[in-house]
Amino acid sequence: MTRNSLGYRPAMPDTHDLLIRGGDVIDGTGATARRADVRVRGGRIAEIGPDLPPEGEPEVDAVNAVVTPGFIDTHAHTDPQVFWDPALDPEPLHGVTTMLVGNCSLSLYPVSDATRPELADLFSYIEDVPRHLFDDHVPWTWSDFGGYRAAVDAQGCATNLAALVGHSPLRLAVMGDDAWNRVATDAERAAMADLLHTAMGQGAYGFSTSFLDVDAQGRPVPSRAADGAEFDALLDVVAAHGRGFVEFVPGLLGPEPMVAAEDLARRCGARGLLLTWTGFSVAEANPGGAQRWVGLAARLAAEGITILPQLSPRSGDMRINWDSSMMFMSMPEGWHRVIAARGADKAALLRDPDWRTTARDEWDRTERAIFPHRNPAALRFVEVSDPESAHLLGRTFADLLVERPGHPSDVLADFVLANDCRPGLVAVGLTNSDVDAVAALLTDPHVIISSSDAGAHANMLCASGDTTLLLTRHVRERADLTLERAVHELTARQADTFGFPGRGLVTEGAVADLVVFALDELHYDADEFVTDIPGGGTRLRRPEGGYRATVVAGVPVQRDGVLTGALPGRILASTD
Repeated sequence: MTRNSLGYRPAMPDTHDLLIRGGDVIDGTGATARRADVRVRGGRIAEIGPDLPPEGEPEVDAVNAVVTPGFIDTHAHTDPQVFWDPALDPEPLHGVTTMLVGNCSLSLYPVSDATRPELADLFSYIEDVPRHLFDDHVPWTWSDFGGYRAAVDAQGCATNLAALVGHSPLRLAVMGDDAWNRVATDAERAAMADLLHTAMGQGAYGFSTSFLDVDAQGRPVPSRAADGAEFDALLDVVAAHGRGFVEFVPGLLGPEPMVAAEDLARRCGARGLLLTWTGFSVAEANPGGAQRWVGLAARLAAEGITILPQLSPRSGDMRINWDSSMMFMSMPEGWHRVIAARGADKAALLRDPDWRTTARDEWDRTERAIFPHRNPAALRFVEVSDPESAHLLGRTFADLLVERPGHPSDVLADFVLANDCRPGLVAVGLTNSDVDAVAALLTDPHVIISSSDAGAHANMLCASGDTTLLLTRHVRERADLTLERAVHELTARQADTFGFPGRGLVTEGAVADLVVFALDELHYDADEFVTDIPGGGTRLRRPEGGYRATVVAGVPVQRDGVLTGALPGRILASTD
């Protein structure tokens, strides 16, 4: 098993029995904290009360700390990571005990020998996961969700996982190459519906789709070729099971993303289904955009239709991965081709006069992009190989443009070439840099605190630790939320909204997914590069957050900031 950067602490006995003594219980409902011990037997909470007598079970010290339900992260991409890092580092080190995977139209099922390479390519590119890991560490012993679930459950993991079915794999499984470029026939829609029906019967929570993403060649992902009839067929399946929901990525870089979002919301609403989406943020370039989305959610809520934007409190800082990045996806003819190029082709493209002409033109006419080409001051240099560029470390692209006049695209191309085609370049504060605006949205009833993106883009940022940022900045330092309200938002509200029974509360009979921490002991630290990817790869990792213990099914998976090596987590079934 892959060791995390801190190593593993010897595990406590894997008995699923535990006594947490001396703390204040915040039960997840929003109620005021109360002094009580918590006894766990067989992985469930057996007793809550003051001064419970020890019965020989392992103990956790909660004196001057609180005991809360385990935190739930409902937007993650750790589906493949679980096979090379079942500890799912660093999520448990930030109090997370359950993660939702299968988001953004991507899952590792349904799959066949024919679709596996294409599915791995797609997942690897969109979520910036090293491609070789899919070949070397994902076992691919399954064809459907049930098989994936069995494979994860057989090895265990440090958090629970709940899962959606990706729309794009559904299309690939049924339509093959045609999935990319046309609507489905009646027979193909029925076949996709059958696959989703099987997955729902095996415990999947619904499906995810995307109106935004592209692959490494700039092709819109298969889900973007679906029409209304296809969505209706899939939504009918989820509704027929009487449980589940839909997650999607809106076409935020297109001209009218709210139109398609409202259409999908109304289709879901007609069937009584929840729709939730990621990509919601406060953008400096579009300050009123967040409020318009909240306005849409409020207007639909008045009609009985639930669409919940997911908000991360974290600012959108992203390091460019020059081998696999979506930051230039709005520039498919120019800079996106540089990302897709391999080996010597990358430098050849950057030197090519025809490419430079195309790149300049596209740069000038592209209005919206993830890469902040209109705001060079938001691009900071953090690593160079060229001695002549060393003085730029810590400075910005705007500084470089003053020093080296010319078209920004050409100046950037020269800089990338001079630094071995992989300079360290971070886009800073792309979103959520206005903390006051973020705080206002965190407490809006039409917004849910989620969208960490953990497991993705690990060479650009570490998406883990949103829980700790919420508690340190928005509870302890700013008092935007009470501790009880923040815990509710991270636990019971998530469990109730998405249907995770037995979780989200500290109450007798509930599953013993718990966190022990003292608010003044928590710390949210900057992410840092570590070399612990199998095969010697690097990733950005956020250090532990100061939690005393994270407990899954009664078993501590981390103690005092060190993973125990215990793997009690399993895939939650919507059928339970």
